[in-house]
Amino acid sequence: MRGTWCVALACGLAASALGQADNDVVVNAAGVSLRCQLFGPCFPDQYRDSFANPLPPGTPQYILPASGYRYDIAGVVATSGLMGSFIPNGSTLDQALDAIQPGGSRVLHGFSRNYAGGLPNPVNQVFMQRYQGEFSGIQMGLSMSVAVSNTGVGQFRVYDINIPLGILAGSMEVTSGSATIQTWAPSAPQESEWHFDGSLDSAPGSAGGMMRYMDDPAFAPILGGVGSLDTPDPTTPVGVTDAQSSFATTTALGIPGPGGQVDTVYVTSPARNLTTGLAKDRRGIGLSVGPMLRPEFPGEFFGQWTMIWDMYIPASSWYADYPANTVVREFPVALLEDSANNNSSADLFIRNSGGVTRIGYNSDDFSQYIPIGIGPNQWFRLAVACDYFTASASRVYLNGVYVGNIEADWLYCAVDPTAPTYGDDEPVSPAAWSSWGGFPNPWAQSSGNHPGSTGPTLLSSTFSLFADLAGGRSEVVYLANYYFADTALTGAEIAGLGGPSAAGIVLIAAPCAADMNDDGVLNFFDVQQFLALFSAHDDRADFVDDGQFNFFDVQAFLGAFSAGCP
Repeated sequence: MRGTWCVALACGLAASALGQADNDVVVNAAGVSLRCQLFGPCFPDQYRDSFANPLPPGTPQYILPASGYRYDIAGVVATSGLMGSFIPNGSTLDQALDAIQPGGSRVLHGFSRNYAGGLPNPVNQVFMQRYQGEFSGIQMGLSMSVAVSNTGVGQFRVYDINIPLGILAGSMEVTSGSATIQTWAPSAPQESEWHFDGSLDSAPGSAGGMMRYMDDPAFAPILGGVGSLDTPDPTTPVGVTDAQSSFATTTALGIPGPGGQVDTVYVTSPARNLTTGLAKDRRGIGLSVGPMLRPEFPGEFFGQWTMIWDMYIPASSWYADYPANTVVREFPVALLEDSANNNSSADLFIRNSGGVTRIGYNSDDFSQYIPIGIGPNQWFRLAVACDYFTASASRVYLNGVYVGNIEADWLYCAVDPTAPTYGDDEPVSPAAWSSWGGFPNPWAQSSGNHPGSTGPTLLSSTFSLFADLAGGRSEVVYLANYYFADTALTGAEIAGLGGPSAAGIVLIAAPCAADMNDDGVLNFFDVQQFLALFSAHDDRADFVDDGQFNFFDVQAFLGAFSAGCP
C-alpha cells in the first residue's frame, strides 16, 4: 500500500496540473467485508480510493478543492450466518443499517463544510461515524469514514472492526456499491438564540429553532425507559419539567445578574422526577431543541455546530448528593444529550470531582475530560464549537478564551418543517404536526408500514438539554441565554463575544433605555428602579448624559417610558 500511495501522490499532482480534477469522484466499494476468523482476529481495515478503485474502473479520479462536500454511500450486501438471519442476503446497504437501527441509513448520505476551503494536508475527513453496540445478540464495533486527500483522491474506509463472536457471527460483504464524493456550495449558517425572558420562545432574528419541555403534554405518550426504549409508556407523567422549573429575575433569586445587570433567567429542572424517583420517569425530563434547519440545510443530520450557554451554577447544585445516597453527585450539569429523545446517558457534562472542574463529551470515558476554570455562584459563558466531521473534536471556550479540545458527535435535523416525514419517509399527518405546534415530537414514531420501512421509526430531529436518562445527573442551574448555530464558529468569532451578558450572546436586541431592570417588561418596577438610581446619583439615571441629576433626567425617563420598547 505504501508504494501505491506514493504513486497515487505523484499521479494526483500530475492530474491536478493537467486540469483533470472534477467536481466528483466515485470509489468502488465492492469487496468491503465484515467477517472474522474462527477464534481469531477480524479482517483488517478495509480501504478503497478513487485512484486505485475508481468506478467505472480504469482512469483514476480526482476531486477539486471546495468549501464543502457531499457524500453518498450505497451498495448491495451478501450476508451469512447470524448476520444473515436479520439482514437478508441481497439487502441494500441502507436496509442493512436500518435493520441494525431503524433510521440508521441516514448516515450514509450527508454534507460537510470544509472550513479550510482548499485541499487539506494531508487529508480532509468529510465524514466519520463509529458504530458500537449489540443487535440480535451480536456485538459489533466498526468505524466508517469518507475523506479527500491533499491530492484530490477520494477515500472510503471501514476500520477498527471488532466482532467478539468472530466467525460465529457470520459475515457481510458489499457485493456492489460505491462511495461518491461531490463538491458542495455550503448553505448559509443558521443561528438561533434564546433569552428566556419568561418563556422558551427564541429571540428575534433567530433562524427558526424551537425549544419545548421534553415532556410537553402535547407530545405524549413518552417512550419507555431503559429496557423499553422504543415502546410508548402511557404511565410516564407529563408536564413535570415545566412544574419543576421556572423563570425568575436574578434579583428574586438573590444573585447578581450576568454582566452585573438584572436579568430574567430560566431555572432548570433536575434531570429526574422529584416526585416518583423512578428511573423510567427520567426519560421525559429536560428541554427538547428542534434546530429546524431544513430545507435550507439539505442533510438529515450534521456534525458541525456551535452551542453557547450563559450559565450560573448555585452552590446547592455544585455540591449536591445523589438522592438517598452518600455518593457525591459529580455531574452538576448535563449540557447536551445528542440523541433525538434522551435514550441514554447525556453526552456533554460539566463534572466536579475531587475539587477539580472538568468538561467532557462521553460520560463513560473520563480520561477525555479537560479542566475548566469554573465554580459555583458565578456567571460564565461556555462555548463548544464541534467539528466532528473534519476534526473529530470540539473546541471549548470559557468567556471567549480557548480552554482545549474534547470529543464530538453529530446532531439530527431530519425533519423538513415544510413537508415533515418520519425517518422512513412516511409523511407526518397534518393533524399530528399541528397538535405538536409544528415541533418535531421526540417520541412520535411512524406506523412502520411505509414502503421500504423496517419498522416504526422516529422523527429524529431534536436534541436535549439538561437531560440524562442513565442517571438523572443534572441539577438546578440558572440559564440567562443559549445560542445554537449549524457551523463551528472560529476562535476569533467566539473571543469577540466575550463573557456573559443580560443582553444576549449574538442576537442582541437594541437596548430599551426605560427598561431599568432589564426584564423585557415596562412596569412600576422600572419606575421604582429609576427613582432608586436617581436618588443614589447612579450614572444609569443620568438620562440626558450631562453629569447632573435633575428634572431633565426625570422628564427624559418618563418620555422613554411612555414611548415603550420596540
